[in-house]
Amino acid sequence: MVSRFLQCSALTFILVVLLGSVGCSSSNSTRLRFLQAAPDLGNVDVLLDSKTIESGMGYGTPTDYMSVKAGSRHIQVEPTGSSTPVIDQTISLNRGSHYTFIADGFASDISAMLLLDDQSAPASGDIKLRFVNAGAGAGDVDVYVLAPGTTPPGNPPTVGNLSLGVASDYQSIAAGSYEIFVNIAGTTFVYVDTGSLSFAAGQNRTFVLLSDLAGGFRLVTLHDLN
Repeated sequence: MVSRFLQCSALTFILVVLLGSVGCSSSNSTRLRFLQAAPDLGNVDVLLDSKTIESGMGYGTPTDYMSVKAGSRHIQVEPTGSSTPVIDQTISLNRGSHYTFIADGFASDISAMLLLDDQSAPASGDIKLRFVNAGAGAGDVDVYVLAPGTTPPGNPPTVGNLSLGVASDYQSIAAGSYEIFVNIAGTTFVYVDTGSLSFAAGQNRTFVLLSDLAGGFRLVTLHDLN
């Protein structure tokens, strides 16, 4: 009887330890997603601490968030079918945060951005919009968020002189319908006109400017919250 009691106690202790380990692992996690924004690079594989976590990731299509361990992590980006990384660096991820990792620029001069994503709710009735210039060859740009049917001339940019490889702060505005323009900085030359877009209260969005493979530029929308 005593032996059986000790066996049960030991099993209970092991289960508690195992469950505790899972809890600790979960509490030390963060969320990470990826975007391949280098137009002439082709599909890529992403490795985290030498383990492949994304294979054959195509141009301009963001991944979903994935849960990874927080802390100092070694990230590599390799063209699919190659074992030579075009990006090889160490990043630091805080526990409980959300991040977007973007490979941008042309393949001959590729760089990377690690963005901290805002998961906090906007003020009641508002949305938050952030803009990222990952459009290889675009130069500095001005971004306008205007009422549908309004054009940039005569209106100040919402975000001005946004350089390649740079993300703006989040802009808090009232929910509703807007038209987004991306212009060459300081000019009326329009790279992108989204037409009317509708936003519901409580949404956080990141818009990433990309070089279109067919010529010109386009915006990719990342859903940060809701």
